[in-house]
Amino acid sequence: MQIRFSPESIEDLKRLHDFLAQHDPETARATVLNLKTAIQRFATMPHIGRPLEDIEGVREFVFGRYVVRYLVRKEAIYILRLWHSKESR
Repeated sequence: MQIRFSPESIEDLKRLHDFLAQHDPETARATVLNLKTAIQRFATMPHIGRPLEDIEGVREFVFGRYVVRYLVRKEAIYILRLWHSKESR
């Protein structure tokens, strides 16, 4: 199954990278790569995340300190948003 990133999720990745890169560019790069690798698991296990009760069809997956919200459809998995768990959302 194909993974598609929303414009907002791409901005989220850039924001996380830029924040981490201020302190450690290598950690920033590795974190973004690890997140992308974890997200690729959705292609073979699309229902690995827990379903959200208040938003129909949207699932949430926690990878370490990061939260990924996504939507599973027949044609693709759409990555909606992602953030660090300490960020207020």
